[in-house]
Amino acid sequence: MARVKKISFSNNHSAIVDIQEYYFDSEVSLNLFYDDGLSSGKISAKFVGYSKTELQEELKARKKTLDCMCSLELLAAIEARIRIDYIIRGQNKLRDSFSKKLREVYDKKGNRAFLIDDILSTWKAELPEHKTRLDNLGKALDYRNWLAHGRYWQPNKHPHIHRYDYLSIYALVSEILTNMTLIESAITL
Repeated sequence: MARVKKISFSNNHSAIVDIQEYYFDSEVSLNLFYDDGLSSGKISAKFVGYSKTELQEELKARKKTLDCMCSLELLAAIEARIRIDYIIRGQNKLRDSFSKKLREVYDKKGNRAFLIDDILSTWKAELPEHKTRLDNLGKALDYRNWLAHGRYWQPNKHPHIHRYDYLSIYALVSEILTNMTLIESAITL
């Protein structure tokens, strides 16, 4: 491949802590919005004619949507962190042996490297202590793909995606960030 053009970062990717705060603030807000009429007896015009069961079902649906949206955002954020690490190691010519292996991929594929097949497989081969958590991330990315493409099909090929929710994704992302050394740009995630 010809010399790879240097990639500059937009610094617009989401911070994990911001996603976490958004999730919990939104969940509290949903609970207050849907419970306010039941507790105070003053119901919002939106809920006129709703039965208690309908109100609870709609709240459950809104929470499920919040869960899916924040899970998708978390998985996009961890992908960004891993790709930033990959790009920095490729562009900055770091001298440690792991960076050299990633730079070999970078020199061949530049920013077109596949996350699982190129970047994560290099991580697993060179740093096998991270294999289990990266395999778990790979399965979680199946969930991300299902969410990102509209959830219109039954995931028979990937039945494991139904075990994921926001909290399990957050736990996985936290484990990765705690245990793996990801080089980042000047911004803090």
